[in-house]
Amino acid sequence: RGNTLKNIEKECNAKIMIRGKGSVKEGKVGRKDGQMLPGEDEPLHALVTANTMENVKKAVEQIRNILKQGIEPPEDQNDLRKMQLRELARLNGTLREDDNRILRPWQSTETRSITNTTVCTKCGGAGHIASDCK
Repeated sequence: RGNTLKNIEKECNAKIMIRGKGSVKEGKVGRKDGQMLPGEDEPLHALVTANTMENVKKAVEQIRNILKQGIEPPEDQNDLRKMQLRELARLNGTLREDDNRILRPWQSTETRSITNTTVCTKCGGAGHIASDCK
């Protein structure tokens, strides 16, 4: 949702726009009047504007760091990506905080008896089904 970009904009007091090929989702390319968006025919790049050159440099440095974090480490070790996906899940309401502490049934070392989990729909008793109920 662009939260990383918004954070950099706040920190550096700058406006950052991602432009060029691939900057707009497929199907949303172009304007309503059929014209191309500015910079759409250029390579992917960031357009940074700010009141001072110092703020521009600060924003560019932050962008470079993020690009470096996104490219260098293997995907399973990309902490920035993990953090962004976690934040997105939180925003979407799909984040499970205790995800790492849950022992799922297929990970359990103890064997479970199917008899103990079978419940009769007639009497509510455990260990048998309705057709076997007396």
